Amino acid sequence: MEVVIKLFLMRFAYAEPELEISSKSCFTEEEEEFLEHQIEQLEGKTEKQKNPYKQKDLKRYVWVIARLGGWKGYESKRHPGITTLWIGLKYFKAAMEGWTISRNVSTR
Repeated sequence: MEVVIKLFLMRFAYAEPELEISSKSCFTEEEEEFLEHQIEQLEGKTEKQKNPYKQKDLKRYVWVIARLGGWKGYESKRHPGITTLWIGLKYFKAAMEGWTISRNVSTR
């Protein structure tokens, strides 16, 4: 149920560009920190491949999830669909788990 609600909120955030939804509705503080780290890795060299959204907006992190799901990141193309977001969310959860383990191990 959690995944379905997250997917609905993420798709809704992208479908309504003038609407600002807080990122807290889908992600914890630690997940946001990880997603910010991922933005650096996923942004391209050109301006069109940069994340255009401001911090603490859900669209900023949906952009990352969509990129993890295989979306190219161009705003001129179609918005990411539910399947792309679902695949991205699976990759995000796996990477987040590895990142958490890495942080816990390195503090010992």
